[in-house]
Amino acid sequence: MVVLTAIGRFFKRIWDWIKQTAWIQPLLIVGVIFGVIFSIPAIVKAVNASKKEKNTYIAYYHDFKLSLEGEKDSEADKFTTKLNDVMNDSSKEEEFKKEFGDLGDKFFVAYVAKECDKCEKAKEGFSTFQDRFNDYAKDYETNKFSLVTIFTDDENADTTESQTAFVKYLERHQDFFASAGAAIWETPYCKSQLSDADVEYFETANPDEFLTPTIMLVELGETASARHVDPGVSELMFGVSGETKGEKAQTLADCWNHVGDFSFDEND
Repeated sequence: MVVLTAIGRFFKRIWDWIKQTAWIQPLLIVGVIFGVIFSIPAIVKAVNASKKEKNTYIAYYHDFKLSLEGEKDSEADKFTTKLNDVMNDSSKEEEFKKEFGDLGDKFFVAYVAKECDKCEKAKEGFSTFQDRFNDYAKDYETNKFSLVTIFTDDENADTTESQTAFVKYLERHQDFFASAGAAIWETPYCKSQLSDADVEYFETANPDEFLTPTIMLVELGETASARHVDPGVSELMFGVSGETKGEKAQTLADCWNHVGDFSFDEND
């Protein structure tokens, strides 16, 4: 109680001083006004810089985007259906490559969103890995950098009051996620780095728990044959680890090359 009384007296003395020195009040008001005015350019600059960075990472992913517009006839649906066909029957590869052959035998698939800090951070890794692909990729002579993105908040896609386009997409492709999830459980990265719950959410295409970014590495044709693995999804990540863009790019390179945390051989 004594402490509260002392605090009250302190603020009362300050108030009495302000009232007694009324000439200071206009100066204080003017000072506050000028402070606000001079701070506006800095605030605007910071906001614009933030918007520019956000637009940059969204634009980057848009360059590789498959749209959800058109529901089962959408670009994303056709891609996912054909990739699932390959994972269940390797003889379907030729049919897949007729439409998506430009991707090559090895490529990343990323589910991203506009309001996603981890997606923005992952972009730094992707763009750096892309720019220095020949330095990072052990198989750069036979493969190229390829990326497919699907936006979970695709603004051009059809939605209803109860379901977004992406939720409906997940419902249509539960078989694909089940097949992809089954292929992931025994990978070194999954065993050491991924949460069982997160992988289960992915495998069951759970719309309430689906993480962004969800990143898959897909290997087909001779690339898959060389590793003696079935064609299809071979690696899974939820985000890209690393503090700097170089570290993030190295994580993607390790994934691409199946070394480090992505290798059964700890010496890689």
